[in-house]
Amino acid sequence: LVAHEVGHTLGLRHNFKGSSAYGLDEINSEEIKGQKPWSASVMDYNGINIMMPGFGTEQGDYSSYHIGPYDYWAIEYGYGPEKNLDKVLSRVSEPELAYGTDEDTFGPDPRARRYDLAENPLDYANNQMALVKTIREGLLEKFVDDGDSWSRARRGYLISLNTQMQSLSMMANWIGSAYVYRDKKGDPGNRSPIEVVPAERQRAAVQFVIDNAFMDEAYGITPELLAHTTVDKWWDDVNSVMADAAMPIHDRIMGMQASALTMLLNPQTVQRVYDYEMFVPADQDALTLAELMQSVSESVWSELGEDVGSGYSDRSPMISSLRRNLQREHLDRLIDMTFATRGFNSSSKPVKMLASMHLRHIKDGVDKVLGSKDSLDSYTRAHLEEISLRVGKALDANYTYQDN
Repeated sequence: LVAHEVGHTLGLRHNFKGSSAYGLDEINSEEIKGQKPWSASVMDYNGINIMMPGFGTEQGDYSSYHIGPYDYWAIEYGYGPEKNLDKVLSRVSEPELAYGTDEDTFGPDPRARRYDLAENPLDYANNQMALVKTIREGLLEKFVDDGDSWSRARRGYLISLNTQMQSLSMMANWIGSAYVYRDKKGDPGNRSPIEVVPAERQRAAVQFVIDNAFMDEAYGITPELLAHTTVDKWWDDVNSVMADAAMPIHDRIMGMQASALTMLLNPQTVQRVYDYEMFVPADQDALTLAELMQSVSESVWSELGEDVGSGYSDRSPMISSLRRNLQREHLDRLIDMTFATRGFNSSSKPVKMLASMHLRHIKDGVDKVLGSKDSLDSYTRAHLEEISLRVGKALDANYTYQDN
């Protein structure tokens, strides 16, 4: 912290690409542990390195403990002899000297972010979710000691949700992303200033968000856990005094799922995915807008592709309460996208067409389930009947709007 602030006094700005210098396996290796800082810059806001079982055999340094190679390089440029500037600048393409500051965190380069870690943050995100799972498994037995209030279980679970949300946000940055370099023409390495992130990395990010936001099992909820997530009524915390003793679990999870949908389908991400299709030669692989919207729809409505079967009841519905909430939220987004006029800019036309196509597919799947001879539970039937009605009216309204 002191070195970071001294860096500011010397003229250094934040460098949020510092944590992307090394892979997670390198960070947790004998070559780096205790030998050199795993962040290339002390001017980054770094995540905490906690290696979970199954992700490696060596626990590296928990935090980056020293100024990094970028810091030395920047100081050499700012305070070294003027005659050496060309030599200093000739190192610009070295991976450990990558630079991205505050305004870059709003840009397409996913490495310019706060509290991420490693050259491929997917490894770190999966490691974090393993940590979240471990925390939840020990909440009632280890996090709460004899004599403690059970409110600690609620606090611990909310901490795990926060870590989960940070991981989702970190990986969502890789969707519709591109590496950005400040290189000048003729610099060593001959890098293009904009390099679209490989499609496989973007797809892995999409799948991470789907697996860890849209699936019920991602939240580790059990009846026993919910029965112990209470609050203390202390007046020095007015929020807890007014809070319900029982945690509003549907509201909590719906908030996270809605945020995840926004991360995937917001106008900026959609626009970047659509634009970057033109940055990649047609004979090379690229994440497309059509693929992104298809992946989201298939994951949200996966129940429609399964055999209906039997044995459902209101206590064991075909579509769970969390998934019904998610599906209604996604439906709202698709309907809004069929009228896309603000924010989507040049992508509004394909967004409208693709959203309308997915609405028709959803209605076909819903009507097929409703028309089956197998019995449905009341929750699922009411949910699907409403979906079918809303989609039909939305498509009719859209065509009427377009005709006018």
